[in-house]
Amino acid sequence: KQWYQRRVRGDCPELQQLYFPTLFRSDAFEDDVLYFYGGELPEDENSPALEEYKQQIQADVAGDPVVLIGYLQTMQMAILAGGAILRPMIVRVLGLKKNYPLGVKALDWPEGFSTAATKKLYNERLDALELSEDQKTAIFEAKRGVFAMNNKLIKEVIYSTESRDVLLGICKKVSAVCLLFMLLAIIYIMFLS
Repeated sequence: KQWYQRRVRGDCPELQQLYFPTLFRSDAFEDDVLYFYGGELPEDENSPALEEYKQQIQADVAGDPVVLIGYLQTMQMAILAGGAILRPMIVRVLGLKKNYPLGVKALDWPEGFSTAATKKLYNERLDALELSEDQKTAIFEAKRGVFAMNNKLIKEVIYSTESRDVLLGICKKVSAVCLLFMLLAIIYIMFLS
């Protein structure tokens, strides 16, 4: 979030139009990781897949910051579209009801927040952007790349020795939920965006 605000948003009017502070979920994701890791963050080492992901984003943005829209829209709209559906499923499957919203903060929204209204406004602002055909193509390619890179990260986490003890039980229980989430994101992008 800070990198985005410092390096990109300030220099890119298109990204300024799509800035919705509530959609930045890094603090909520960190809280969820802390919950599942017993209050301590794992060592701050980038896995090979995460490092590749970061380098790809930075390379894309160095060419044209507008390309970041592909990353932001894909991830933020997936959380908006699928979060309300997945959150109760994850809470039920993982038995998180007693400590709710711990473990699912990234999928939880402030009281009064409307995912439908936010999606509508986001898409209206996105449609109003004056983008060149080259920019639209680059954004589309970035969106496609998000799925490939997310799959690499998921595989890396599943097969990671450090994460295996913590995540093995969780992965078994939520693998179907994750697949559903990915399908929802793909359906959303293909038919609703």
